[in-house]
Amino acid sequence: MKIIVLEGSPNVHGSSNMLADEFICGAKEAGHNVEVIDVAHADIHPCTGCVNCGYEGPCSQHDDVDKIRPQILAADMLVFVIPVCYKTNTGMCPVEGAVK
Repeated sequence: MKIIVLEGSPNVHGSSNMLADEFICGAKEAGHNVEVIDVAHADIHPCTGCVNCGYEGPCSQHDDVDKIRPQILAADMLVFVIPVCYKTNTGMCPVEGAVK
C-alpha cells in the first residue's frame, strides 16, 4: 500500500511529527511504502474555488500543489498530521479552502 503522510506542523521536532514518525515506522515494518510531504513549509496558496482544475487538471495557483497533487492521487492512503492549537487546526496546514 502506498501511504502519503502530510505533515502540517511548523514545529519539525514537535509532538505531532513525533507521533507521525511512530506511525511511519509501523507502516514500513508492515511492508507499506510511505512518503512524507511537509505541507507546513510548502508554498501552498488557499483554494479560491475557481474550479479551473476541473478537479482533474492543474491548479491555477501554480504553487507546490502542482507537485504534491499527483502524489496524493497515486496514494492508497492519506495521513494528515495536524497539531491541534486552541481547539482548531493550525493555519500552516491548508486542508480546506479559505473562501468564505
